[in-house]
Amino acid sequence: MHTRFLGRPAGLAGFAIAMLACSIGAAQAADTVAPATTLDTVTVFGSRVQNRSVFDSAVPIDVFGPAQVQQALSSGELGQALQSLAPSINMPRASASGTSDSVRAIQFRGLAPDETLVLVNGKRRHSNAVMDFEGLFPGTVAVDLNTLPPGAIDHIEILRDGAGAVYGSDAVAGVVNVVLKSGAGGGSLEVGLGENRSHFAPLGTTITDGQNRSLSVNEGLSVGAGGFVRFGADYQKRDATNRAGRTDARYASSNSTPADLALDQQVVFRSGDPDLENKSLFYNLSWPLAGGTELYSFSTFNKRNTTGTQFFRYPGDPTNVPEIYPMGYRPLSTGDSRDFGLVGGARGRIASWNWDASVREGYDSYSFGLIHTINASLGAASPTSFHIADFSSEQRAVNLDLTRQLTAAALAAPVNVATGLEFMDERYHTSPGDPASYAQGSYVTPGGAHAPPAAQGDSGLRPQDAVHLSRRVSSLYVDVDHEIASHLLLGAAARYSQYSDYGSSTTGKLSLRYKFTNDLLVRASVSSSFRAPALAQTGIRFATLNFTADGKALQNNAWLPPSDPLAQQFGAVPLRPERSVNATLGLAWRVAPRSSMTADVYQIRLRDRITPTGSLQSTMVSTYLANHGITDIASVTFLTNALDTTSRGLDLVLSHELDLFGGALRLSAAFNRNYLHEDGLRNSSAALALIDPSLTLANPTVLVPLEYGSPGTKLILAADWSSERWGGRIAATRYGRMAAFSFDSNTTPLNGFPGSFVQIYQPAWGVDLEGHYNVGRAFTVTIGGTDVFNRYPDQTAAGSNYGGTFPYNFANPLGSNGAYYYARLTLRFGA
Repeated sequence: MHTRFLGRPAGLAGFAIAMLACSIGAAQAADTVAPATTLDTVTVFGSRVQNRSVFDSAVPIDVFGPAQVQQALSSGELGQALQSLAPSINMPRASASGTSDSVRAIQFRGLAPDETLVLVNGKRRHSNAVMDFEGLFPGTVAVDLNTLPPGAIDHIEILRDGAGAVYGSDAVAGVVNVVLKSGAGGGSLEVGLGENRSHFAPLGTTITDGQNRSLSVNEGLSVGAGGFVRFGADYQKRDATNRAGRTDARYASSNSTPADLALDQQVVFRSGDPDLENKSLFYNLSWPLAGGTELYSFSTFNKRNTTGTQFFRYPGDPTNVPEIYPMGYRPLSTGDSRDFGLVGGARGRIASWNWDASVREGYDSYSFGLIHTINASLGAASPTSFHIADFSSEQRAVNLDLTRQLTAAALAAPVNVATGLEFMDERYHTSPGDPASYAQGSYVTPGGAHAPPAAQGDSGLRPQDAVHLSRRVSSLYVDVDHEIASHLLLGAAARYSQYSDYGSSTTGKLSLRYKFTNDLLVRASVSSSFRAPALAQTGIRFATLNFTADGKALQNNAWLPPSDPLAQQFGAVPLRPERSVNATLGLAWRVAPRSSMTADVYQIRLRDRITPTGSLQSTMVSTYLANHGITDIASVTFLTNALDTTSRGLDLVLSHELDLFGGALRLSAAFNRNYLHEDGLRNSSAALALIDPSLTLANPTVLVPLEYGSPGTKLILAADWSSERWGGRIAATRYGRMAAFSFDSNTTPLNGFPGSFVQIYQPAWGVDLEGHYNVGRAFTVTIGGTDVFNRYPDQTAAGSNYGGTFPYNFANPLGSNGAYYYARLTLRFGA
């Protein structure tokens, strides 16, 4: 599987270069000088040693300011905002996928969500409690970005480089730093309304749904002499969307009974966003003390309730009890998520050292349930709602960071030094569901078969499958840079970490920045990163529903930890940490006072990638399980280190500002080209061969999303204009070609896997519009829309759309909700 199905973006790169030429000409024609662009933003992000402007940094950094973030957060989802801002980030919207309907993650440079590190105010953010079982990134445990209150976010910084030596585990693809609002200057109240209104071609009708109501308030007060506390609350209520098509009952029902066929060509499934209610609180505190010491603290709290969907069960299905659901039923999955993050610390100066000592606590829990469903094996006595499982994770840490400048007569400039240490404790727990959620009863269907056990939708977690895991991590780092001359900056960083469960790791980084002039420089870096398996990846066990091999039915699948005896009979071995080597080479050019360009090429070599096996299923597997007395599952999945990959790509960012019609116009183009190559696949297992020699440890259902499941290119073209009274923005995003695994034999054959196919989805454009009007200084009215031209990705091939049920693949980042329109009212008060 070394041949990618996606074309090269020569045309798009040429377009971006042409735009640069236009920007240079416009810059030369402009007379006035506007405020500095984001290249002049000062940050310590990307290095711990010295505040530098983004332009002067030796690594590529993007900074998205408050206005850009507010515009991008129109949907209330931080992941969606990042997708609209950064061409290297995508957030597909999983549907009918258990917990993944609620916990959605971003993908950076085509890698897994848990290979991106997330910081808040420069401090590591804890991950969520749920491993993805049934979504787009199975086996991953990522940070739940939607636990952060949208109204708390001031700006966002993105480091497009590996940073394991600087920030520790998980910083493989890059780092996202979310900076909270600060300052004592008054506050704001914001009310938002929105809904999807889309002409839906598969049904030939216009759908209005996804009604979204939001409320956000924050205020800043003075604390001490020059300090502040800013605090606020967010509330969001969003209704579900549905983009399911009419279903061929003969295809989707197992028995095609008269009651089943009576529902032929009806919309009985649901595909789209879940119902959601989201509540958040935050504060951000700075309290200067005498002697130059500062106390600081920030915290976020989030409570989210979601109701997603599962597959429809027809009346004659063996998973139905006609006495309870004579017309069939569609289970609904419920998620109750609670998340809490708290950081407290102090910083100051002693002798020649700046010091920063902090503690942090991160906690995330998820209670998973099902309603409008049954355990068919219990017959008419079955409950219709179940508690499936509880998941919780906790992370506690203590940090000490020290920085100083070392000077010597022989040195042209000081040597900037940072060092620090961290002690971290992690814990992970799961709790069982209701007894009825996993019970195996004796009910016999009208057709004479034994009804399948456990709740329909997802089997409840059994008491013997609950896990309680913990580990400790100690880390020490050193980060140094030195301007050998006014034009040459060299940097080096190293980090040593000791894991109680995985031993030690040492990572390093070297960086260089060379200035030809004050407005033209080149930069380069090479680094190694390390990602330890999450606790959930090492020990979690769960039962899910998965497609059979032909994609026409569902069956129970056991997701097992690699240490499980049954998994080891299928070839599982203990997980190893992932290791990567990143290399970046870039150019930054301030073409004119108000025009800039950055171009960076990168390579990420990732070894021992942690991926799921996919569902190991066959007639021989069923026989093997039955011979061992296992009758409640039909297939097995576990995690392996089977894959090595190399990602190569290009990031190109252009911007230009000019004065126009009494206001300021900012033009920008951002382009990403990403290519992932499979270097090695350890796909065979002697143990698995004894069960079924035709099976492999990594199958196409896993490999295709990894290699082809994100667009090969992405281009964002944007224009923002604003004056004292009016403002507006237009952004067009082009998602390049991508591919998805297909059950349709008329699609493209997959190299190296006879009988497997992929569907290639052609590039797709989406256009967002927004305009605002300031009523005086205190009140702003904003009206806008995303995907205003109601563009959809290609429809899914007939043999892979489940009898017409799923006309669009939700893996495409363009999404399948169509046009969304919104209005926002903002009231500013105080100083």
